[in-house]
Amino acid sequence: MSKPVKERSSPRAKFNNSKQEIDGYKFDSKAEGAYYLHLKNLKLDFKIHERFEILPSFDLQNPRKHVRGCTYTPDFSIYEHGNLVSVVDVKGSRVTLTRASVLRMKMFMAKYQIPVVIAEYDAKNGIFEEY
Repeated sequence: MSKPVKERSSPRAKFNNSKQEIDGYKFDSKAEGAYYLHLKNLKLDFKIHERFEILPSFDLQNPRKHVRGCTYTPDFSIYEHGNLVSVVDVKGSRVTLTRASVLRMKMFMAKYQIPVVIAEYDAKNGIFEEY
């Protein structure tokens, strides 16, 4: 006897976040949207989801193989007088700080000599703790 076919539901977010749109920008979570409003209120010069190359692509000779490069895309890039001064990665909790994301952040800091700020959102109080 065959099993009944299940209908496919939309894929669940990795960390139970819910996407949000504010001012035409799409954010991966409510915390990220709240941080956008925070930066906007501070009237800072910033970019959203700017992509940075942390390792260029390269070719191996033996065996012949092309290896793709790596990029790091922080949630926000903050500028002063046209110069990048820091990047911010918004997290709903420390659980969302994976080994892979920590490695990308370290590679970014090594290459660009710019600090990565982690902004952890406290949903109960509606505030961010930055470290």
